[in-house]
Amino acid sequence: MAMDLKERAKKDLDKLERILGVFRKLGFDRKYPEVLEYAENYGNDAKHFYEKGDYFTSFGAANYAYGFIDAILVIEGKKDESTTF
Repeated sequence: MAMDLKERAKKDLDKLERILGVFRKLGFDRKYPEVLEYAENYGNDAKHFYEKGDYFTSFGAANYAYGFIDAILVIEGKKDESTTF
């Protein structure tokens, strides 16, 4: 059965929190503070839109934030099975 938009947005918010934890655990928050700031800002936007019931925009903002973090993991050679969500 297909996920509804609310469920999908929530899943992606949770995925973002997990990858932010990996990013910090690897010490990239100190190496790439500006990237972390962008990702956190988009993550906060995603949460705001989710709380307002705008699940489509929430989904987009969460995925945009995820992309910032994912790119650094690729650049650093840390994109592997343990960081794939």
